[in-house]
Amino acid sequence: MPRTKSLATLIQYYGENRYFKPRQSKIPLVYKILNSQIFNKKLKKPKIIIKRIHGALGYFEFNPYATKYCHKITLHNKYRNFKEFAEVLGHEMVHYYQKLILKQNTAKHNKDFYKFKKKFKKLGLNLKRVYK
Repeated sequence: MPRTKSLATLIQYYGENRYFKPRQSKIPLVYKILNSQIFNKKLKKPKIIIKRIHGALGYFEFNPYATKYCHKITLHNKYRNFKEFAEVLGHEMVHYYQKLILKQNTAKHNKDFYKFKKKFKKLGLNLKRVYK
């Protein structure tokens, strides 16, 4: 992985024609880039888990009764390419923003969710409701 703070450099480095398997050690860098460029460093670091998921590429969970981590992002263990991984992580971060900053009871795909579409576009990413 290149030593960079640019998402475009990472997308170019990994390419669009090969699968990407995220590792726990590499996620903080991508999270930090997305947090600074999309969310103005407003998000704290939630617990992020990588595991095989059926029917989804990622999801955000909120558990108000948890003692340590009440916000959790779970990511699939394999993506078509790095760009898809960055889009899914960013998508789940928008849900996290809705819950943490906007204090919404449900972090759904509503108008507040789609307000981030332009910021994603500036980074060369797509913000969609479903990733296939």
